[in-house]
Amino acid sequence: RGRHLVGQRIRRRLLRRRRSNGALVIKEENMHCPRCKVVNLKQGKVKKKNIQIDYCPKCKGIWFDTGDLEEVSALAEKELEIQDEAEKVDRICPKCQELLFEFEYPQTLATVDMCKSCKGIWLDAGELKEIEAVRRNLQQKNKLEKYAEIPGIKGRLIRFIDECIDNLTDF
Repeated sequence: RGRHLVGQRIRRRLLRRRRSNGALVIKEENMHCPRCKVVNLKQGKVKKKNIQIDYCPKCKGIWFDTGDLEEVSALAEKELEIQDEAEKVDRICPKCQELLFEFEYPQTLATVDMCKSCKGIWLDAGELKEIEAVRRNLQQKNKLEKYAEIPGIKGRLIRFIDECIDNLTDF
């Protein structure tokens, strides 16, 4: 009888699977903090916006679903992608349970974590304010890049050409 109950639980869990961006994932009732690992994320609303975010009550980190960061902050990078130098870290995506990738947010020194599958972004406490402060300063100096750099060899070639043009106009 004990094996039968265990088998039933496993079958029920398998039945709760769903598709998300082509990957088969188990639907979780609670999302866990990528940093604290066992603390459940709480839901909150962003003031003056109709956007629901998830945050950790313990470490104060924030989880942004795809596109939410752009809606919360006008200074956020548009269409952010995982950077070439990103490394897999021991943090699990609260949404799809994949490993997150860590990299520096464009034009800042803030280290963020992003999921390759669902494109969600995890910001540790204070990182949103840091990103906004640095990018606001860049905006005031007309040096803010609104779109993420193009990755790979194509991006490097474009950046090289840009540098060459800048050097030619410095004379």
